[in-house]
Amino acid sequence: MHYISFILLVAQNFYFIEQTHGHGYLADPPARSSAWLFDNDFKSCCTYYDHVQMFCGGTQHQWAVNGGKCSICGEAYDLKPK
Repeated sequence: MHYISFILLVAQNFYFIEQTHGHGYLADPPARSSAWLFDNDFKSCCTYYDHVQMFCGGTQHQWAVNGGKCSICGEAYDLKPK
């Protein structure tokens, strides 16, 4: 009986396990996408609020539209320059 309960518990845990999507940024030294948080000189060109993603517009957009290119601050390459 305990064996069946254990198997059910393990199966339930696997059912609820979700893929993780980690985010983070380099603070010391600051990464280019996050430099605007630490240096006012970057605020005019690189204020990108999704700086922890380096998203580049998404996988499909990055490769199908921009040929694999990504801007220096992590947003989509084809966005209008700031």
